[in-house]
Amino acid sequence: MDVENVLEIAIKSFANRGFDGTQMKAIADEAGYAKSLMNYHFGSKENLWKQAVSHLGAKLMNRFTEVQGYFKDLEGLAAMKAYTRQFIYFSAEYPEFYKLVFHEMCTRTERASWLVETILAPAHYLYHGKKSENEEGKQLFQGYPVANLSSIIIGVANVFFINAFQMEQMYGTNPFDQKEIELHADIVIDLLFAKFQG
Repeated sequence: MDVENVLEIAIKSFANRGFDGTQMKAIADEAGYAKSLMNYHFGSKENLWKQAVSHLGAKLMNRFTEVQGYFKDLEGLAAMKAYTRQFIYFSAEYPEFYKLVFHEMCTRTERASWLVETILAPAHYLYHGKKSENEEGKQLFQGYPVANLSSIIIGVANVFFINAFQMEQMYGTNPFDQKEIELHADIVIDLLFAKFQG
């Protein structure tokens, strides 16, 4: 069994249909396997969901870890801009991530708690660092709460891509065109961080 291919199919299904709307048989059919084989490898839909989300979450964590290495000499706003740009690139490459998170954060389930503890909180600390919660972080962001800033950054990094159909129909813009991704990153960084510049 090509587990990675199954997980990629599952990610798209959970992102587009939510947990309740996703059927293991449909994933098995698309992957070309019997449902019994899926049950053998994953045990349950819940476990398949966790493995799929972990697979995608690992890609985000790897991206942020790479950013730490690439931009280890950057501090403050310069570092935040670099992380934000990479997060936008990730969001363009994997728009399913935000969809998955959105589906689960609309409810208070064990899956939502697991997602926060296992994927979202660790990613937050890689992105913002612990300093976002101390005096240095408060000075950097002029006292704005990190919760509000995080919500804004996550929203502007993702909505452009998950609303691709609307962007194409209303504005003739393909958000997944490389030039559009770069332009979106430039605009987001200009708008988000202008207030905090010296």
